Amino acid sequence: MDGKPTRAESEPDPVLSFVETGELEPRPRLLVDRLLFARVLLQASAVLAPRFQLGECAAAHHIVLGGPGAGLAASERLIAFGFRVEPSVDPPGIRFFLTSSHSEGEIRALLVAITIVVRELAVESGPASASSRHKSRAMQHAGSK
Repeated sequence: MDGKPTRAESEPDPVLSFVETGELEPRPRLLVDRLLFARVLLQASAVLAPRFQLGECAAAHHIVLGGPGAGLAASERLIAFGFRVEPSVDPPGIRFFLTSSHSEGEIRALLVAITIVVRELAVESGPASASSRHKSRAMQHAGSK
């Protein structure tokens, strides 16, 4: 080795983009198939189904999280998994757009990554949130005496 970085060391991992491009969909029938495929997976997921909301267009999908901060954290973690999505403020969480260029495997992989991230965020915020609620109730109870 001559000290130069190898290709694997110098290039970042590829990132699949699921953000809005504003371009017209070149294969609308294939897009409909991809949308139906994604909806079946979303509705079958115990983690994602209760958090799923359709966006302003058929290709837009929202996963509602605890707040805008959670959406930013989730989008950053998903980049580490190789997926670019957008944090959203209304509703608070993340949003992603599907196109006919996304394969079923890419859509499935994205939804698996989102499920992992949602679970991680729930674990991280769970004990702290429960602890905060417990402290708040304790303070209210102490104040009423």
